[in-house]
Amino acid sequence: MSDSVTRREAAGLMLSAAIASALGRPVLAASAAPAAKAHYDPSPNGEVDGLKARFIDVNGQRTRYYDYGKGETLLLIHGGGRGTTSSANNFSPIIPLLAKKYRVIAFDKSAAGMTDNPKSDEDLSYAGEVRHTYQLIRTLHLGPSHIVGHSSGGAVAFYLAVEHPEIVKTLTIVAHGPEMPPLASVTRHDVAEKEQCKDSQLTYEGRACRLRLLGHTAQTWDEPALIADAWMADQPKSKVARDKYASSRAAALPTGELTTAYRDRMWDKVKQQGLRMPVMMIEGKQDTLAWEAGDPIAMMRSELAMFDILGAKRGRVKFVIMNEAGHFPYREHPKMFAAEVDNFITFWRTF
Repeated sequence: MSDSVTRREAAGLMLSAAIASALGRPVLAASAAPAAKAHYDPSPNGEVDGLKARFIDVNGQRTRYYDYGKGETLLLIHGGGRGTTSSANNFSPIIPLLAKKYRVIAFDKSAAGMTDNPKSDEDLSYAGEVRHTYQLIRTLHLGPSHIVGHSSGGAVAFYLAVEHPEIVKTLTIVAHGPEMPPLASVTRHDVAEKEQCKDSQLTYEGRACRLRLLGHTAQTWDEPALIADAWMADQPKSKVARDKYASSRAAALPTGELTTAYRDRMWDKVKQQGLRMPVMMIEGKQDTLAWEAGDPIAMMRSELAMFDILGAKRGRVKFVIMNEAGHFPYREHPKMFAAEVDNFITFWRTF
């Protein structure tokens, strides 16, 4: 039995009890969700929940994306590492909800999901991901768009708004991310990861364990989502990206030189000039990445410090806290999340 098959079966067994309720979320009427079965096969495009992917060449990188709905463009940027976990599939619960009023584009970041690795190893970085995102917007002729970024995708969204404010109508940053001031001590997630995730974070197994821990409920991740995630991580290009990224991972961590140097430049620009567009932050109250281990409750120090940076000039910043939600509030409360995004955009459309 191959390693990939073993991982697929393991993913299914771990969450089989949650499948029935997890698959009750809305899907696009155009196609039914695949049945939750142990032999679910995500090939050839790693799709989930009845979504159908498209591919486009972005400066030589074959890029996978979902494209649903009509109206103003809403671009969703997922989190996760390069060649490891997470892809546009993360947004499957909210794509059909938001597509009722918007043209929703959810794509795999550079070197993530089914998107090719960048031609230059220098682009295995936040600056490289910003360039890829910007070129995707240009290639698809999207024009000014509403941008939603989650976790490390929130960093990409924030940096994109700083570097290219002319293409960002509104900015929504979801959950704790590396663009925020780092916490002073270890988090509850750090403690849980050390206790439960025995594989290195340089391996897929280690990252997948981390992903599951970040879910606040048993329904955060269902069987097809985890199987597709493992299958995409087994692709040769993903293994190449992990190997290349491993050599620079220390520098690319939230406290690493590659992250801090770029982040500090972006912070300085915002502190001096502000951001042109309205900004919303959405945080799950039980996000263990934002919860320092010594605190009885999550104090969200990093998020509040980021709020102060964003609000230093012009001040059009909103902070939404969702209860009973972890690092993936849009998967745990998709209807509430979609309503928050729509209300935010609708309000600022009148100004």
